[in-house]
Amino acid sequence: MSSQNRRWLGWALGLSIAGLGVSIYLWLGKLGNAPLICGPSGGCISVNASPYSEIFGIPVAALGALMYLCLAAIALYLLFSPKRSGKESPPGVAFAGFAIALSGALFSLYLTGIEAFVLRAYCIWCLVSWGIITTTAVLWARALLNKPGEARSTRRT
Repeated sequence: MSSQNRRWLGWALGLSIAGLGVSIYLWLGKLGNAPLICGPSGGCISVNASPYSEIFGIPVAALGALMYLCLAAIALYLLFSPKRSGKESPPGVAFAGFAIALSGALFSLYLTGIEAFVLRAYCIWCLVSWGIITTTAVLWARALLNKPGEARSTRRT
């Protein structure tokens, strides 16, 4: 694996772990097991207690934790999977990381719209998570578009 691939996968893993931490914190706050520190906006409690903070009775923060856990697992797999017959990992694995991150970023954008236009309250932790997952989606997209071995071949015929 090239050093460029290791670098972006390291960033993807780090961002996923950070997002996992934020999601677990919000999940614990939703369950009443952790006090939510909201900062100056003070909207974390009202946002986390709103009907939009659950889907079919499952806290959105729990779904976020699952998403970040999946992204971390994919990054770890790509970082440490053994090469088979000199080939890189299947391209579908990296695409799965991108698809999960993009879905999470779009859903997080939707929830931010709910905060702004319906609840009229902002949760700073939710906004941090939105930033993390959006950055992660962009990172996965750039990695898929910039395959070092194919796009920038320096071999001349």
